[in-house]
Amino acid sequence: MTANAGTPPRPAATTFPPIPLRRRLYGFGSIYGKTIRDSRLAFIIAAGMLGGLALVMGMAVSNIFPTPAARLEVNALFGSVPESMMRLFGNVDLIGTDVGTLGGYVTFKYSAIFALGVAIWSILALSGTLAGEARRGSLDIVAAAPFGKRRIALEKLLAHLTLLWLAMVVLTIATTFSSNAFGDASLGDSISLLSSSGFALWIGLLAMLFGGLAFALSPLLGRAGSAGVAGLTMAALWIANGMNVGGPLLLLSPFDWTFDHVPLVGVYDWPSLALVGILAVLLLALGVELFARRDLGVTVGLSLPSLPAAVLGVRGPTSRAFGDQLPRALSWGIGLGLVGILYASLAGSLADTIKASSGLLEAFARLFPSADFASVGGWMQFYADLLFIAAGFAGATLVSKWASDEGDGRLELALTTPLARARWVIAGGVAALLGVVLTTVLFAGGVGVGAAIGGLTAGDAILGCASLGIYAAAIVGIGFAVGGLWRTSLAAEIAALVVVATYLLDLVVPALGLPDAIHQLALTAHFGQPMMGQWDPVGVVACLAIAAGGILLGAWGMTRRDIG
Repeated sequence: MTANAGTPPRPAATTFPPIPLRRRLYGFGSIYGKTIRDSRLAFIIAAGMLGGLALVMGMAVSNIFPTPAARLEVNALFGSVPESMMRLFGNVDLIGTDVGTLGGYVTFKYSAIFALGVAIWSILALSGTLAGEARRGSLDIVAAAPFGKRRIALEKLLAHLTLLWLAMVVLTIATTFSSNAFGDASLGDSISLLSSSGFALWIGLLAMLFGGLAFALSPLLGRAGSAGVAGLTMAALWIANGMNVGGPLLLLSPFDWTFDHVPLVGVYDWPSLALVGILAVLLLALGVELFARRDLGVTVGLSLPSLPAAVLGVRGPTSRAFGDQLPRALSWGIGLGLVGILYASLAGSLADTIKASSGLLEAFARLFPSADFASVGGWMQFYADLLFIAAGFAGATLVSKWASDEGDGRLELALTTPLARARWVIAGGVAALLGVVLTTVLFAGGVGVGAAIGGLTAGDAILGCASLGIYAAAIVGIGFAVGGLWRTSLAAEIAALVVVATYLLDLVVPALGLPDAIHQLALTAHFGQPMMGQWDPVGVVACLAIAAGGILLGAWGMTRRDIG
């Protein structure tokens, strides 16, 4: 009997079938695709707000200010803004009399909001895309796969940049289409594709710059520290340019570098944009290298102050859910509160200007016949109508946080305890509604502070802020119903799409003179004029019923389907 002592045959290498393109686009097969999929809600919010506002402005300006005389009065309206605040909103010397055109109006009133809002999105995304996952431990699993750290960082970075520039494409198309479809070419409202592209390029490069700063700092400071430093730097440099403080702070401000770039009125400064882009690329490259050369999750410990133990989620499922929701609620509340301070402080001077101009008063009355723009409450109602989309998106992000329990696998662990499925949904719904309340209170506080700065009495407007919270609660109910009955992975996205559809119905239908029956489909069309003390109980009752009924329906649905 003989035995073969030779080398045993090597087993055949396991081959994996190729992943179809459809599944790759859905997020399987690459870190890049997975990051795109995980960021889809943020993209829907950003693209929806940018594109929606661009469309609304194109329709609103041509309807509110339809004559040359009305456009001249627009110049007078913006001339009433204190000179110390003029640079915060744009280069008035270059805009000149073009403030009365669609491009000048959007530049002066909304360009800073667009730029700062998109930059905040980029800061939050790039500060957490690596540092946040490293802190949670999920990045360790990815790093154990045959991917280098540099590749991980590059794919995650490219995913965010893809969504950022897709949102800029949406803004470009919406601005060009809206200005040419709804604007008056004889009054200078037409905006070329070059001008729209220059506007979107300016916004996108600023977002890349400050997001790149957060990305470069995140391996060193962690998510909270890098986001805080980048956010404070952005605010300081914007204010330094607006106040024209001079000195090194102004020299470092990209807002000052690009101050002469006013593309929507046909004034371009491409070299300044190139400088911003070069610096942004350098910061992003630095972030990739720092991540590749440091241990995962090791930072110097700079972070925001810790939360009190009472809100950290150690007293039952509702407490835990509210502790998870608290950072998002605070972020939305602080953001809306700052906007409330700005709007309320300017409402008095805008109302006084309207009183002195019968032409402007008649122009505004044509589009908003039920609002009194000669009063502070009328202006606050106008701003509240614009902020409904922000309140709705706040509700959608609270839904997203609740839904992530199932998507990230935490729900299976929670249900091993004596926690029923229905109770998990109800506890999450109560926590989300508490987050809405906190956001609304902070917004109302901002309105109160702004009114005090402007020397105004704004009791009705402060109480009227509750309308935004009631609407956000309804969006929460819709998201919970979708998540419980169908899939939590789509709950926040569908809630965000409802927000976009409602916003467009409420603002676009009246501007186009479409049948009122279509306008009545929007929840926000049934609140009355709450910032002026005039409430319509139909909208309030409907939203509260949707909020409570949606959570209860989601709880019932969760008991009747499989997890995951």
